[in-house]
Amino acid sequence: MCKLSQEQIVDGLKSLGLAQGGILLVHASLSSLGQVEGGAETVIEALLEALGPAGTLLMPTHPARDGRTFDVGAIPSDMGIVSETFRLRPGVLRSRHPYHPVAAFGARAEEMLGDHELSAVPDGPDTPYGRLIAQGGWVLLLGCDLDTLTLLHTVEAELDLPYLRELAMQYVDAHGKVQRLQIKRCPGEHRGGVLKFDRLFRQEGAMTVHRIGGAVCRLLSAPKAATIMRREMARDPFFALDDNPHCADCVRLRGKIRAAQLAQEDFRLTAPLWAVAEDCERALSLIQGEGISWVELDAGHLGTSPVALHELRDRLAKGGFGVAILRSQMGPPHVMAKLCTAASHLGAAYLHVAAPPQTAMTPAQLIDALRALAEVACENGISLLLGNRPGSLAETVEQLAALMVEVGSPHLKASYDPAGIAQVGGSPYYGGLYKGSLRRFVRHVVLRDVVAAEGRAAALGLGNGEVMEIISSLRCRCFDGFFCLWPLPGQGAMGLRAAARSFWQIMERI
Repeated sequence: MCKLSQEQIVDGLKSLGLAQGGILLVHASLSSLGQVEGGAETVIEALLEALGPAGTLLMPTHPARDGRTFDVGAIPSDMGIVSETFRLRPGVLRSRHPYHPVAAFGARAEEMLGDHELSAVPDGPDTPYGRLIAQGGWVLLLGCDLDTLTLLHTVEAELDLPYLRELAMQYVDAHGKVQRLQIKRCPGEHRGGVLKFDRLFRQEGAMTVHRIGGAVCRLLSAPKAATIMRREMARDPFFALDDNPHCADCVRLRGKIRAAQLAQEDFRLTAPLWAVAEDCERALSLIQGEGISWVELDAGHLGTSPVALHELRDRLAKGGFGVAILRSQMGPPHVMAKLCTAASHLGAAYLHVAAPPQTAMTPAQLIDALRALAEVACENGISLLLGNRPGSLAETVEQLAALMVEVGSPHLKASYDPAGIAQVGGSPYYGGLYKGSLRRFVRHVVLRDVVAAEGRAAALGLGNGEVMEIISSLRCRCFDGFFCLWPLPGQGAMGLRAAARSFWQIMERI
């Protein structure tokens, strides 16, 4: 096999549309080209020849993330042999930014790199990447796909997408002193969906594609590509992420976007920890992946030791979770008193009790029990929730509302399960929360749906639970209680994800 010559590489660059005098940022894979006469040096010489003496060549020289203080002259590039060879060439400059340093050579090298280390945003407007867009520069992906496109992060930073992070790094300044830089809007982790831009770039004339040796190469107009990325990610902040439920990075980043969206709402979204997955860590990971930071616990899955409860609360808090509700069945007064104390130790806002079966006690007995329990809850700094369910003393909207009124305690509120109302032939919204006294008591809504005639679970909004109407109505009333996102049954650990998908579809419609 013949080795690729400098002349052949230059011809290939011209065929891509690279003109002399431009500013070019290159991501390069030497091995993709095949055998090259002179290796990385030949590739660099070909790039400089194609740009001409008035041109400027830049390459990212990101260091390995190994915790070392960044020293511009001592820390190598971790971006491949072409990048590292370019860094070491006489006359090549390198910026001092510890996260995304860039090397440059040519007519405008100093201008492009100047004061990069003073930018808290690694790829922001006052960096080589931002200047590349502003100055009408180009990006060459030499045997690389769009997964390497650092320019994406410039647009992410401009849009201040919620999944960008903050961290502190150190670098050695021009005087040999170690400086600390608090980095903001910092990228990280995998972006599988970035490959979707490939088709858009081609269709809209922002990118040309040509083969050089064994490498498929892409030449992008930086401002045109940025315009397309800005448009798509402003419309859909998830655009650069893939939809693979097993991609841990994209799931985590999606969760951060959802969490930011939920932070704009008055209500708080919860998930029942025990119903999501048997393994606690797996359940928490799935819940966090949906942007949810509040969980509900079931007393049947917990002990009541104060030490154990405090440890659980601290464990959840370390992961960024708060306990919204502790659920339980109605029991003897001494048991319920312990559960009130347990809810308090967990930092929960409510103890949730399901209404007892119609055969367990009379309505009058239940009213007395709820009054006493509401007082105990108050003494523990929490409130009480009573939930409806088929076959119970709070089976219908009317029964649940009547209990709220009869008990008459400010520490008793209603938990509303629309699917339960639909199962007994009721109209959860139009016959429940649209009018009447119940809605002023509701502080918690179980988001699950059901096809009443068949008795089977359905995605939210696709059954008889009138869930969309309930969410919309309460949201318009600045409802600041809890919506509990119930996992769709029959889908295993992905049941929560399925429920979340239908929830957000409803949110987009209303």
